[in-house]
Amino acid sequence: MSEQCFEEQELLDWTMARTIKATKQGLKEANSLVHSLKELVWTDLKTHYHAFDEMIQSRLNESEETILDATKAKLAIVAGIGVMRKDFEKAQRRFSRSNNVEELKVFLREMADRIHRLREANNKIVDSLHAVLNHNLTAVEVVEKFASDIQRSAGTWERNGREIDESILELCDENEPADLAELEQFIVKQGYAALLEQAPHSSSDEDA
Repeated sequence: MSEQCFEEQELLDWTMARTIKATKQGLKEANSLVHSLKELVWTDLKTHYHAFDEMIQSRLNESEETILDATKAKLAIVAGIGVMRKDFEKAQRRFSRSNNVEELKVFLREMADRIHRLREANNKIVDSLHAVLNHNLTAVEVVEKFASDIQRSAGTWERNGREIDESILELCDENEPADLAELEQFIVKQGYAALLEQAPHSSSDEDA
């Protein structure tokens, strides 16, 4: 092998090694971008989920005690109404026997007062339940906020994903090697253009 051929081969080997090294470095950087994106997505998801979990749990916790108290109070009102109904029936029976109008009037005034107190108690229950229903954030609003937070983060994820695609695109060289065109030009200059024109048809000619 002549000294010139040896030098050309050495240069070719060096160029190939450098190209492969650059490609591997590019792939390493792409892998790093993928890893960073995965960490970012996971961190964002954990952060948003933590906030969502706190808000949705708070929605229930802050309502739970009020709802239980309201349920107990409603049952107490119903029980009181039952007692009042029995008292009213007893008063009617006494009146039918005694015909004592004044006694009946006193009872009815007491009954009206008891009904008023029960109605006030019920109004307080309604007010407490209104506070539950008109909470700062309803469950639907908590979900909407969570989805909105995820969507905002997704914008950043998409930009990072685009960087990964761009880094991969840079590594995908679809161009024909310039050396191939130079080889063909060299062959043409040597007077063998006809050889290049026949080359694509050589296999079919052999089959024939």
